[in-house]
Amino acid sequence: MAGAMHSHGPQVMTLDGQTLLQAFAAGAAWLGENKSIIDSLNVFPVPDGDTGTNMYLTVSSALKEAQKVKAGSVGSVADAIAMGSLMGARGNSGVIFSQLMRGFSKKLHGLATVGPHDFAAALTEASSVAYKAVMKPVEGTILTVARMGARAGVQAARDGNDINAVLAAALRQGEATLEKTPEMLPTLKEAGVVDAGGKGLIIFLEGFARGLRGESAEAILTAETRPGAQVAPEVPAKAHAAVAHAPKQKIEFTYCTELIVRGTELDTEAIKRSLAAAVKGDSTLVVGGPDTVKVHMHTNFPGKILEACVAHGSLHEIHINNMEDQNEEFAAVGGAQPEGAPLAAPVKRPSRDMGIVAVASGDGIEMILKSLGVDVVVTGGQTMNPSIQDIAAAVRTAGAREVVVLPNNGNVVLTARQASEVPDISDVAVHVVPTKTVPQGLAALLAMSPSAPTSENVARMVDAIAKVRSGEITYAVRDSKANGFTIHENDVIGLADGTIKAVGQDLGEVFRELFGAMHSSEDEIVTVLYGAGVTEAEAEALVEAMREQYSDIEFELQYGGQPLYFYLVSVE
Repeated sequence: MAGAMHSHGPQVMTLDGQTLLQAFAAGAAWLGENKSIIDSLNVFPVPDGDTGTNMYLTVSSALKEAQKVKAGSVGSVADAIAMGSLMGARGNSGVIFSQLMRGFSKKLHGLATVGPHDFAAALTEASSVAYKAVMKPVEGTILTVARMGARAGVQAARDGNDINAVLAAALRQGEATLEKTPEMLPTLKEAGVVDAGGKGLIIFLEGFARGLRGESAEAILTAETRPGAQVAPEVPAKAHAAVAHAPKQKIEFTYCTELIVRGTELDTEAIKRSLAAAVKGDSTLVVGGPDTVKVHMHTNFPGKILEACVAHGSLHEIHINNMEDQNEEFAAVGGAQPEGAPLAAPVKRPSRDMGIVAVASGDGIEMILKSLGVDVVVTGGQTMNPSIQDIAAAVRTAGAREVVVLPNNGNVVLTARQASEVPDISDVAVHVVPTKTVPQGLAALLAMSPSAPTSENVARMVDAIAKVRSGEITYAVRDSKANGFTIHENDVIGLADGTIKAVGQDLGEVFRELFGAMHSSEDEIVTVLYGAGVTEAEAEALVEAMREQYSDIEFELQYGGQPLYFYLVSVE
């Protein structure tokens, strides 16, 4: 439904706070009405195309904050927009938008009204700040659209145009740049789409321009859509990813036991055999080399684990936790964070210098993360990226002087990095380990030593995530082309570290093809997490077949419960 709308309307030589608010509200409404168009532009046809939704939730948070400013100057409204977008930013597109607003407000700060030159300068500063916020800026994205649009706006201001014409020039150039994004990024060209974030910015600016010309948000939606359309439709509860806790479950094996075995010529397979013979349990992980091996296991008899391991070497850093107690504690300190609510008061844990926050979706994965030392799990991931405020609230809830954050999703890394800017947690040192998948997050946790300083643990974690390969099996939500594959809606898709490697109709065949593409002669351990759409019997049958085919590799099967993704695979 979104299209070019560039009539200038009445001349606007000065912009005040009320007009800025009206224009921003119109931009938010138009973005909300067209967010599904943006969502559909995801390069991969996987069920997590949420760029439009993330941008809309970010813009809605900004609008809500701006509406609190009473009779404000243009500077105070812009400041509120910047703060609201920062707190509500979700996903890479939302975080970049928040940085655009941060730069925009920087130029308007303290001003009662602005003219065309100031407005154009604010567009330029918006682009500059957004570029600086991204560690490795990529051309052919929302960044390029913003930069080229700002450049055209500056020229229009120099030519003596009013604010409407400045924005119209920026919008025209932005649209022209958007159409060229497939030439800048081969993945966009292969998929036959333009950049989703850039499209979202254009749609927002279209609405903003209409608001600047005097149209209200309500008028735009009433004219363009069905009668009675809502300006801000209710967002499903899942989209508001908050600090959450897994439902209390019956735990079969009560004690989470971790330790380090040190010695010479240690044999991980021999240690595994000793554990299997000595005690029943699950979530067994034995990793390491000839000098040091880390052991993790859930059991009802932790002493037998120690007895089995001491036969192989000396025991160090022994940690035995009652997971029933952890469940009670997690339920007590977790809980949803209401939208826009102040951050939770710190949980007092004076004995802990370091806390851990992880993002994940799936009750099984949440339990595994907690058993590996995660203090707070933020519910989120594919299709429901948490906001900056959600992560900041989790950091505060962790109650430690230093907190390590594991985003476990490529679209959450930037959000996690920006969370440290939230004023309420300025007294906490936040370390983001850039895990892009759940398997990377698990590898990072296994590399951690509870007795080591935080800086050393962060270094260990970063090193560990480079040594794990991640696989994901999901389904296609639309017809597409990617990585040489012709993909049809509802096809099963296998991705290895974010690249499509297998496509087909049969889940088992795609799994085998994906693993074949990931497999190397150095593989030792493969962990398979089966999702909410797979039965335990189906997962066990698949993994047993893999064990027969690859007899030299240890396959671990765990319940993950993750939505949308049939299997998550970790290869170490």
